[in-house]
Amino acid sequence: MASKQVTDREKSTRAVGAAVDTHSGDLARHIADTLSPYLAKGETLPDVALIARLVGRWMHRTTERLVQADRAHEDELGDDAAPREARDRAAEKVRAVLVDLRGALDSTHGPSALALMHVQEAAPSDPSVIATQGRTVLEALSNDKLKLPAPRRAGVKIERAAFADDLARELPELEKALNVVSREAREAEATLRAKQSAMEASDHAFTNGAAWLSATFALAGMNDLAAKVRPSGRKPGQTAETPEPAGGAPPFGGPAPS
Repeated sequence: MASKQVTDREKSTRAVGAAVDTHSGDLARHIADTLSPYLAKGETLPDVALIARLVGRWMHRTTERLVQADRAHEDELGDDAAPREARDRAAEKVRAVLVDLRGALDSTHGPSALALMHVQEAAPSDPSVIATQGRTVLEALSNDKLKLPAPRRAGVKIERAAFADDLARELPELEKALNVVSREAREAEATLRAKQSAMEASDHAFTNGAAWLSATFALAGMNDLAAKVRPSGRKPGQTAETPEPAGGAPPFGGPAPS
């Protein structure tokens, strides 16, 4: 779904385009009536109707590119959901091992064992932090030089190797999922930059094109149309008022509605 800031711009561009396509001929005639008495010998009036239509097409094309860039960005954001869910599931599996290990160490060997195995704090919730801690804990569990304190009860012990095996099995999936999410984030940043660039180009075309059209309609004495296409001073890419053309708008440069 297109974002509101884009649909608002698209609506204003359609409204201005409809005004241009419908009234460019009248605009040219009124301009001719106003200015032709001041032509010098050998001079001719420019084709105001064509210029107006070209300005309208400029605005339309830049807005169209914005809509496409916005759609690409929204599609990219939609692709992020599955990788994030996979990351969260993998993170929860690693976190469960860390939680169980911490509980087992505390009850069997006491607080000094928690620091030795790097689980003195409660298990984190951030997937990236979980992965980092999981790798650190796995290295500690696998290091035979790190000796745990004597168990509190002679008949109770933990299997370090079993916890190490659990982490060794679950960590790769989490690290893989984190890499996928990171790649998706970079791709989303790229589509966002493209959208922002397209929006700047669209706003430039709309602000200047609509201002020219408004001034030209005013010069022709078509004040109602001048007001209709006047760009907003507060909302980039939009008219001061954004009416929806009745029955929809024709494509830029296409036939005016009958």
